[in-house]
Amino acid sequence: MAEREDTPPQIVEGITPWFLLALATLAGFGAVLRIWDAHLLGALDRTTLLYLGVAGALLLLRQLKSLSFGGYKLEMLERVRERQARQEDQIEDITLMLPLLIAANERVHLINLAEGRTKGYKGNHALRSELRRLRFLKLIRMRSDQHIGYMKDGLSFDLAAYVELTDLGKRWVKRIQQIEQAEADPEEKTVRS
Repeated sequence: MAEREDTPPQIVEGITPWFLLALATLAGFGAVLRIWDAHLLGALDRTTLLYLGVAGALLLLRQLKSLSFGGYKLEMLERVRERQARQEDQIEDITLMLPLLIAANERVHLINLAEGRTKGYKGNHALRSELRRLRFLKLIRMRSDQHIGYMKDGLSFDLAAYVELTDLGKRWVKRIQQIEQAEADPEEKTVRS
């Protein structure tokens, strides 16, 4: 049964290019004869040629993926949908990779910097390692005359006095917050049910 359902679209797709070629040839032949004012085509007037040309153009548009006029580009709906599907897959891949790229503690530091919750940090080896990694990833940068090594064990400090988010870091914070919000919403729906 599945083969019968697949066959008609395949036949139509196979015949369409030949039909378009025949229609274009007929319209072209009619136009050439019309120019020479042939008496054989008395019934083939301008309106008929126009209909044939429009029909051919409409059938050709079905086959086109994009159309350009000077600096303007019109993409057909099918191609736009394909691109959107690819972009959704890429976003999903990024979402899946984010926990592998940036550990939970590092994400907390980024969010704290973005939201201004940077007071009360205490220096320790793990914190210094996390900040070094974020700096290596170019998500944070040191403020002038500051070094991660200055965050000694047990020292209480304001993280924002030492580091700040880069533009890339700000973008990652937005993405992290979007992902966390998306993960929180389904949980709220199940709790309400």
